[in-house]
Amino acid sequence: MSRPKHRYKELEDVLQDAERKDWRITGGGRSYFKMYCPCPEKHWKTVKCTPSGANYLRDLIGQLKRATCWEKG
Repeated sequence: MSRPKHRYKELEDVLQDAERKDWRITGGGRSYFKMYCPCPEKHWKTVKCTPSGANYLRDLIGQLKRATCWEKG
């Protein structure tokens, strides 16, 4: 079963990048997507369906790089 697409292209690109790195993506209804890292440390991150501000994408990528194994995938 495929997941719903994010309505913002830039955030959809982040979700697709996560899928290429074997992260599991759930949700995508009205509020958020949830991304789960494949590593044993069980990292996860939510991606809002409606970004909260102009810097949401930049902040999301920064948090992924700092707090997860995003760069290792």
